[in-house]
Amino acid sequence: MPGAHETPPAAPPVISRIGEDDWRVWREVRLAALADAPEAFGSSTEQEEAVPENDWRAMTRTAAIFVATTGGAGVGVAAGLPRESAGERGLGAMWVAPSWRGRGVAAALAGAVIAWARSEDCVRIGLWVPADSPRARRFYQRQGFRATGQARPFPNDATRSIDEMVLELDRPAPYKGRRG
Repeated sequence: MPGAHETPPAAPPVISRIGEDDWRVWREVRLAALADAPEAFGSSTEQEEAVPENDWRAMTRTAAIFVATTGGAGVGVAAGLPRESAGERGLGAMWVAPSWRGRGVAAALAGAVIAWARSEDCVRIGLWVPADSPRARRFYQRQGFRATGQARPFPNDATRSIDEMVLELDRPAPYKGRRG
């Protein structure tokens, strides 16, 4: 039982998909992610600070942006992204604020993207994880993703690489009907 002077734990974050009118929330959380972990992303704070409002709005229309918020503040983000194949989506832009790491926020965000991909009748979700980030790889493995063996240079840093991982989504069994 907490003492009389202890601060109660913060309420768990709420995960919600944001729309075009919430582009500022997406921008704020994305810039926080880039400032916190610049080595994890293929972009920089400086590059994305220069992105105009119309582009931020467009991103919310072409991708499914899920934000974790608590007390009005964004504490995490993940994006469901279109891919070349109609039956595949991507998971990207994953980030959780340091004070919320290890508390289930990342799994909830990944789960939101996975549920979105299923609702889009997709059969697979792919992502690219930094090869030098075993913690991120283990996290994605716990979510069911498996390495494909494909790798490519890290965006903006050819001295590093990123590895592809995929999650095969279960499809409902076809209805066989009953006779008789």
